[in-house]
Amino acid sequence: MSSVGVFHKVEMDENLYFVYKLTQTDYPTSSGEVLAMDSTGDDQPLDQPLFLCPDARIKFHKLKIQREDGDIFDYDFKFHPYISSPHFPSKRSGDQQGESLLDCDEDGICKLPVVPLFWCNNKESDSREFQCGGCRDSMLSASYYACLQCEKKFHKECVESPLEIKHPTHLFHSLRLYYHPAPEFCICCKTEVFMIFYHCLTCNLSMHPVCAMRKVPFFIDHPKSHPHPLTFFPTQASLVCHFCALIKKLDPTYICTKCVFVIHKGCIGFPHVIRISRHTHRISFTSSLPCGKLSCGVCHQQVDNDYGAYSCKKCDAYFVHSKCALQRHVWDGKDLEEVPEEDDMIDDGEPFKRIADGIILHPFHSHNLHLQTTRAYDENTYCRGCALPIYEGQFYSCIESDFILHEHCANAPRMKRHPLHPHPLTLVVATRGPGNEEGTFQCDACHRKGTGFFYEHHTDQENIFMLDIHCASIFEPFQYQGHEHPLFLPSEPNKWGRCQMCTYEYVNLNLNCLECDYILCFHCATLPYKVRYKHDSHFLKICNGKEANDQSYWCEICEGKIEEGTERAFYNTPKKDTSFYKCNACCTTLHQRCLLGIDTYMKPGETVKDYLSSIKYASEGQSKESITDVQILLNSSPTRPICTRCLCRCPFPIFFKGHNTIFCSWDCVEDSAMRSYQRLLYSFLWG
Repeated sequence: MSSVGVFHKVEMDENLYFVYKLTQTDYPTSSGEVLAMDSTGDDQPLDQPLFLCPDARIKFHKLKIQREDGDIFDYDFKFHPYISSPHFPSKRSGDQQGESLLDCDEDGICKLPVVPLFWCNNKESDSREFQCGGCRDSMLSASYYACLQCEKKFHKECVESPLEIKHPTHLFHSLRLYYHPAPEFCICCKTEVFMIFYHCLTCNLSMHPVCAMRKVPFFIDHPKSHPHPLTFFPTQASLVCHFCALIKKLDPTYICTKCVFVIHKGCIGFPHVIRISRHTHRISFTSSLPCGKLSCGVCHQQVDNDYGAYSCKKCDAYFVHSKCALQRHVWDGKDLEEVPEEDDMIDDGEPFKRIADGIILHPFHSHNLHLQTTRAYDENTYCRGCALPIYEGQFYSCIESDFILHEHCANAPRMKRHPLHPHPLTLVVATRGPGNEEGTFQCDACHRKGTGFFYEHHTDQENIFMLDIHCASIFEPFQYQGHEHPLFLPSEPNKWGRCQMCTYEYVNLNLNCLECDYILCFHCATLPYKVRYKHDSHFLKICNGKEANDQSYWCEICEGKIEEGTERAFYNTPKKDTSFYKCNACCTTLHQRCLLGIDTYMKPGETVKDYLSSIKYASEGQSKESITDVQILLNSSPTRPICTRCLCRCPFPIFFKGHNTIFCSWDCVEDSAMRSYQRLLYSFLWG
């Protein structure tokens, strides 16, 4: 019995479509014995083919593979084609493969045919309430089935999925139905598929059953994308889309012979005016580009003048590939063609109120702040905004407390747009309260914990994005003082790169040089380029560990040798001291971690009442509900305390003090809290 899906040209609503239809010589139908329930609750006989439960079909297919391949199935990542028809067997069908499924004695294999869900098909579907028991995806479909035995719901397409499909957008090869233990990505909807999906081994492309059986319109009339009607063109393998400038497999291609215009179906309806994170102004799509060598503002590769792209009307030389401009991490998904520009503005002004010349009232402090100028370096004076010491320049201070801000930290705007995030970010301060019991934040760029100012974006539909005030100050092109060329963000969101400074590999959040192979991670890019040391009257500049190879340098704090790739294994987090600070006049050299510590952006508090610098964690020996405050204190006493967790002397400028506990780093605090929680949980479960 054949089981092949083909597409036929059908007229629907005065339009032509390629519509999927299952071609089969013989299939069983119900004779009134199997009933379905319609939206009124009445039992109705089904005058249509009967289908197996997809979940049973998948389980039976996995059992057959295990029997053939032995116990190594979980480690076998081959594509396994289905060989059993989706139809429920009957005596007259002679489908021995289907009968073997019904004869299987394994648990969990349904023996009843599925029934249509008329009540579900007659109402508006909600992806939050549905997950297909076959493909395990919540994608919505036009029709659904249910199994009365396992009580799972299924896409109509997953139920009726034939062994082979002749798809109009992939004429030269058939798509076979496969199972694969590792997920693949559907070339249409970009979701993961693995249980049951269509695949072409020759072209290495996959399709979700819902996408594979979706109707394809023969004509499309979309004046916003093109003034003339567009006609489906099946052999699109050599046609380049005039919008995205790409050739896409299995994305239906439409052409206008009058204009020699080509566009993918997925590109129809593209936005004409958008705002991206990599540019300060709006950009608009244009199909006519000027002559000359044009460079993309996102990927920095050449823009082809023969195809469309986005350009800025205010900046003459700014262009972006369409595919680069519409990436998720670059575009916020809004079409601004009919939105006035003033409605798209953000409140990027000063966050404070000016009381008088040199006197301000900052929203994150209750007293007036007075502008002062640094006279002498004080290692115990830290900025509340960035948690770094006041090295030089002007700063604001409070007469009634120890609240101090760098001038540039006080001037940080209320809101800003940043290349790392497509949505506007709002300035906030880390305070302990509902939703943040620790009183800290973690930057999504450099991954450091902090207790000062940071920018965030948070909605009910999306996760929180946080950026500390240092990372938020980096824009393209970034002029790093330690490199001769400007640095740019990578265009690919999952591109790995090895930082030249710390030698670690980072994904996405790094800065690249277009002229050479220089890569710098955000962690190293935001380290102070110049610092002060209490025993040196000059500024010390940061140096790469490679510079220590030619000469023998020693750290004046830990008295350890400074060399490239020196391992310093702090508890729970092995670190490498590959960068150091050096004073050329005095030959003073210091490990970067010895001078600044590993919790660089956590400000120490001078008193126990400094609640902004306290962190909560479950203390050892106390009940689950008991919470202990951990203070961040300066490590300035002649005798350095011993860490309760790693039993080492606290080597950094700050340390953490809890209830009868001392911690040298936040790593030790979190590890101790986790172990305490595990002990409490074990005690609760086992007494």
